[in-house]
Amino acid sequence: MWGVGREGRSRLASALAAALGLLFAWTGPAAALPSFAQQTGEPCAACHVGAYGPQLKPYGRDFKLFGYWAADGQNTLPPVALVATASFTHTRADRPPLAGHSGNDNAVIQNAVIAYAGRVAGGVGSFAEVFYDAVRDRFVVSRIDLRRAFTADLAGHDVVYGFDVNNSPGLQDLWNSTPIFEFATQTSAFGASPSVSALVDGRLGSRVAGAGAFAMWDEALYTEFALYTPLSADLLRREGVSVAVNADRYDGAIPYGRIALQHEFNETHYVEVGAYGLSARRLPGGLESAGRDRIEDLGLDATYQYVGDKHRNLAAHATWIREHAQLNASRALAGTRASDHLTEVRADLIYSISDTWTPAAMVFRTTGSTDPNFFRTPGGDPATEGYVLELAYSPGGKKGAPASRWANVRLNARWVGYTEFNGRRDGASDNDTFYLGANVAVAPFGALVTR
Repeated sequence: MWGVGREGRSRLASALAAALGLLFAWTGPAAALPSFAQQTGEPCAACHVGAYGPQLKPYGRDFKLFGYWAADGQNTLPPVALVATASFTHTRADRPPLAGHSGNDNAVIQNAVIAYAGRVAGGVGSFAEVFYDAVRDRFVVSRIDLRRAFTADLAGHDVVYGFDVNNSPGLQDLWNSTPIFEFATQTSAFGASPSVSALVDGRLGSRVAGAGAFAMWDEALYTEFALYTPLSADLLRREGVSVAVNADRYDGAIPYGRIALQHEFNETHYVEVGAYGLSARRLPGGLESAGRDRIEDLGLDATYQYVGDKHRNLAAHATWIREHAQLNASRALAGTRASDHLTEVRADLIYSISDTWTPAAMVFRTTGSTDPNFFRTPGGDPATEGYVLELAYSPGGKKGAPASRWANVRLNARWVGYTEFNGRRDGASDNDTFYLGANVAVAPFGALVTR
């Protein structure tokens, strides 16, 4: 019902380009800033749990809401950040080796990222990355998010509203209870990955472009609506995104909606509850001859944080996603059921001690209908269940730490355990993965100004 026909693609693409141009038309003279930390004059711990993130504290959420900038005027050099990741991965059982690597016990320089993170011009801010995957030896235009925020008084209500252009539904979200920015984002290329996930669970990342509008009402109610258009296979390949010859394609506009309520108690306890969702029309295998499938995702989420003690921070997140797939085209082409469903549940708990040591845990479960002709699992059962345990150490990124405003380091150890994997409990633990990671982030222009 929400979809736009194929003839509307060019109009939607033109509208996205116009929206991007409008963002810049509303800005003043350019005054670029070096990075998020250099821009604000605050270390990473002011915005992030554990002094590295990605979990946002209230100040970090406000910083993102207002368009990725809150300058102190001390540094006007380009807001560029460089990030490198080295890792070691061990799986309980050997896995099919990636090119040039073994089936187990791989120590690698995993990736490198160059990011533009901060004010672009006037009131426009950006979070944009170019990603080098050293394991597969390829460059990828990764996450891109441009925001322009305004403030207003509407009938006695304080409103922060604005416009956003990005390439992944949910990237613009302020909370870490949605799939894009959960705590276990630093994963291994050598670990096992379940075959099935919901569309809103990151599967459209870097494969679409979208524009939307958002508003925060009285610091309590957040609303947002955006429209996305699929990028062509040729453009995706130029951006470094791998596209299989028989990959599914999406037809027309993909609407995305978000609503959330938040409240802070006594400046120490914070809660948020919300919902999000999208709808898409899919061409299975990229074929148009049998019509379209309809994919509809609805997610519910919740966040709790304790931020009252500078030596201890606690964050908890939970999300529930329900996907309904009306499979008219897949049924005609591959003999699937008329419809299938998928349910994902995740919850995590993160505790940071003095913004230095951060233990964390997560549980996850995916269930759904059984369809051997649709789900890419041995028996057609998408069920996967498991847990994640992690310990991270960040010596920098906090007041008093050396180079706190232009460099940061994160070391972490993670265990991913499976009790069920792709519909099977027997042998599920063969996919268990132990991961050691080291992240180094530097803003090269940040050290040139001493506050």
